[in-house]
Amino acid sequence: MPQILVNKKAHFEYQIIQEFRAGMSLSGGMVKLIRAKKVVLNGKFIVFQKGVLQIIGLGNEEISHNIPLLLAQKEIKEIVKNLQIAGLSCIILNIHTHKRWLKAQIALARGKKTRDKRETIKKRDLDRESRQNLD
Repeated sequence: MPQILVNKKAHFEYQIIQEFRAGMSLSGGMVKLIRAKKVVLNGKFIVFQKGVLQIIGLGNEEISHNIPLLLAQKEIKEIVKNLQIAGLSCIILNIHTHKRWLKAQIALARGKKTRDKRETIKKRDLDRESRQNLD
């Protein structure tokens, strides 16, 4: 499962609650943009509109599309039920390949507070120092 694009800030900005893997309904031009890594995932989120989960504004500077996600009805109902809970949102973690298909790894997440982000930074620094001391 080689990752093509990664939302690097997702684990720093959000507390991940549950992950899902979804197919995407893409046009040929969007597939080319994604494979060429000309798409940014930071700041993109997923909403439920017209009975479909969609990634809002996926694309580059000139072109942005709302991309429908392909999930089982059971998963869609679970995500929509959890999105109605205050403080939860659905974000995109990465886009990867599965055989010849492009898939999106999405997650239900809760935004971290500033103090939680500071704790994450401290933990990351301590882990880095301990790895350096072992070498």
